[in-house]
Amino acid sequence: MTDRIILERVRLEIKDQIAYVTLVRASKLNALDIAMFEAIAKVAKELKKNKSIRAVILSGDGDAFCSGLDIKSVLKSPVAALKLLVKPGTKASNLAQDVSYLWRDAPVPVIAVTHGKCWGGGFQIALGADFRYSTPDCEFSIMEARWGLIPDMGGTLTLREL
Repeated sequence: MTDRIILERVRLEIKDQIAYVTLVRASKLNALDIAMFEAIAKVAKELKKNKSIRAVILSGDGDAFCSGLDIKSVLKSPVAALKLLVKPGTKASNLAQDVSYLWRDAPVPVIAVTHGKCWGGGFQIALGADFRYSTPDCEFSIMEARWGLIPDMGGTLTLREL
């Protein structure tokens, strides 16, 4: 049996107890806009509750896994940009950090299958997975290093575990 859920930016298919999570914004190399952040967090939270799942395979549609933050899209609305950074209530992470760190809370192995560009936020999402498998054409980059900034989406916290 296959269950299929398609959100605005993420497709979730569950087949034989494996959850296939695919970023679906191929025309923008799966760049992270607000809708993508929200969809990834929603799917990760839902999968954490699903006791029938035995593994998660996380991938990107099209030519890239994820090319990172879609700065133009996010900065169109200052309120939307703030939505990424606010930590509601007693939460330890914000929405930007959730897309990487929520995969750490999954009670099953999470496997990121990367290809093409895996930059910035995309790289941090991949770092949130338990395993990473990459095609030979995959490019990894933390763009913040160009400006002397520390990546702030939580993926670097997982480096101590790798």
